[in-house]
Amino acid sequence: MPNPFKLDRLNLRILQTLQTSGRITNLDLAEAVALSPSPCLERVKRLEREGYIRHYLAEIDLDACLPHVRLMAEVTLENHRKEDFRRFEQAVAGIPEVVSCYKIAGPYDYTMDVVCRDHLHYGTMEAGLLAGGFGIARIRSHEVIERSKPFSGFPLDLLTAPDA
Repeated sequence: MPNPFKLDRLNLRILQTLQTSGRITNLDLAEAVALSPSPCLERVKRLEREGYIRHYLAEIDLDACLPHVRLMAEVTLENHRKEDFRRFEQAVAGIPEVVSCYKIAGPYDYTMDVVCRDHLHYGTMEAGLLAGGFGIARIRSHEVIERSKPFSGFPLDLLTAPDA
């Protein structure tokens, strides 16, 4: 069911600012969106309460922190029953190396973003997935060489703009 709480222009500006500056003070946020501090804070609290803001994160520069290997993996399931998808999703939810997973349309059923210590670690994790009885027919992996464009927030202004 759609959320009955409407996102007006000010709410969208608050979300746009918070998604790239999660530690901004309420005073600076209010100034950035041209609102006084008290109503700004009320709006942020309501956006949190209504589920538009799920949580706040810090983006870690993993390359600077630790040696690792990052892979994008395409997963094809053996069958496509509801319980097959559910079983796979439950399995992936318990694997910390899988940092994100998307159910997709096309020749594969899922795409996963995976981070491991090294290739041996990845091979062990992949073998566990394949042998774990999760209904996986095939995993096709691609090593990430370099991130060409980091995530910098959703283009909320473009997503809400009227068609040109």
